[in-house]
Amino acid sequence: MKQFEKHCTDKRYLPWVEKSFKQGVGIWRGLCKPNPTALEVVQQYEHCRQNGLLTKDDKANYNNRWLTFKSDAYIGQFKKTADFMKKSFGIRAAHCYANWVRDGHHYGRHLDDQDVILVQMWNETAYTVETKGLHTSYTLSPGDALYIRNMAYHTPVILGERATMSFSWK
Repeated sequence: MKQFEKHCTDKRYLPWVEKSFKQGVGIWRGLCKPNPTALEVVQQYEHCRQNGLLTKDDKANYNNRWLTFKSDAYIGQFKKTADFMKKSFGIRAAHCYANWVRDGHHYGRHLDDQDVILVQMWNETAYTVETKGLHTSYTLSPGDALYIRNMAYHTPVILGERATMSFSWK
């Protein structure tokens, strides 16, 4: 069953989600308008660190990566984006992946057992996606959204400092 069918609450987005599901991947440039400053990203990190909400916080000599899997961990523009995605798409889970340096650590080539929508929050991140025998790459800027169907291999490419939110219906 399509994970989004009963949850996508804003029907304006349903054609994009349906098409992306069928193709296995889909891009929406400028879905929303986040563009936090570096200070706001640091404030988001500090909020998570001080409240025990970080899932991972790599040391300075280990590629400077942090992430949180706590859906209630967000403040500022991160919270506004999570609220927008909940209201518009009926998402249930929100994760944040961030790096402080170029070529930072990431999950490598992987697949997820659920459909996800990635929303670029700060700076740019590239992704390669393998679906239906096709290899496609995308570079996301703040506000761009990338839908990736479950079981589609994808690889993030860390171009520099960045923050990306990942949303799912599970």
